[in-house]
Amino acid sequence: MTQNMTPDMDEILDYDGVIENDGEGFATLPDNDEVTFKITEIEKGRSKDGTKPLVRVKMMCESVAGNGRTSINDYITLTKKSEWKLCEFFLALGMRRHGERLRMNWDIIGYTGRATVSLEKFTGRDGDERFNNKIKRYLEPIQNDQHGAGSVDSAFA
Repeated sequence: MTQNMTPDMDEILDYDGVIENDGEGFATLPDNDEVTFKITEIEKGRSKDGTKPLVRVKMMCESVAGNGRTSINDYITLTKKSEWKLCEFFLALGMRRHGERLRMNWDIIGYTGRATVSLEKFTGRDGDERFNNKIKRYLEPIQNDQHGAGSVDSAFA
């Protein structure tokens, strides 16, 4: 099941249709950059080998230091081994406190939070070396934050 904030982005264009959108100019953010993020899509599925349930979380990330913005997919498996990451994720969204039990609720499109990103190198299909960002850690909400975790941040409006 996929929930998407912008379903018209995958609209089929006519062969002789008019185009004008140059894209958003996404950046590759530096290693350990702190970002604010907004959840834009959730997809429930299975791991590549099909043995574990997982959730793909697509988010728009904006650098706190002004290094740009980018879109990141994070894959979180639903296992006891990765329970720490699930707790960290829901804490960042403001839906959980330390030590608190929580029934996971994936109706989180539009929720915001904070994280740090890592910079990873990979080889593209064309053999060229490329870089992309991954979520390194989800961060606790800042106390007295005027936007607050879980709210819609004006940076993403």
